[in-house]
Amino acid sequence: MGMLSRVITIDTFWQILLFLHFLLAVALLAAVTMQAAVVVMPARQAAGGTAAGGPAVPARSYATLVVVLYVLQALMGAWIYVKYRTYVRIPMEELHHWWTVGAFEFKEHVVAMGLGLLPAYWLFWRRPEPSQAVIRGIVTLFVMLSVWYAFVVGHVANNFRGVGS
Repeated sequence: MGMLSRVITIDTFWQILLFLHFLLAVALLAAVTMQAAVVVMPARQAAGGTAAGGPAVPARSYATLVVVLYVLQALMGAWIYVKYRTYVRIPMEELHHWWTVGAFEFKEHVVAMGLGLLPAYWLFWRRPEPSQAVIRGIVTLFVMLSVWYAFVVGHVANNFRGVGS
């Protein structure tokens, strides 16, 4: 970090890290949302198209990508969390923004539950069996909802007082 601080400022480093976190989040949102759309609308997939009517991409091909991106996001979020805890959460509490603090606390739990479900999620998608379609769909929808919730709440917390402010 010492050599890096001679090239860029600490605030710039955290802003770059937060931007990378955002880019990974958008990629994860796209992958898991496309997969969930195929789960919700299986007739289109069977007909040879996707929800948008374009060429079909098998829903199971997204599973490994979603797992890798989810784990990377969780690790990067844990790293950024240190900065959030000291520079963002304390002013939120001082200004009595309890809903934002509470939503972010709940986000931590939702992301942890999603991490706990990832092995099952990956297992259900590795070799999809028709008899497991319902449970696979439920797990996929939970992972998708956890990603969307984390994205929205993280964005709200960042807008309160962005990293580097």
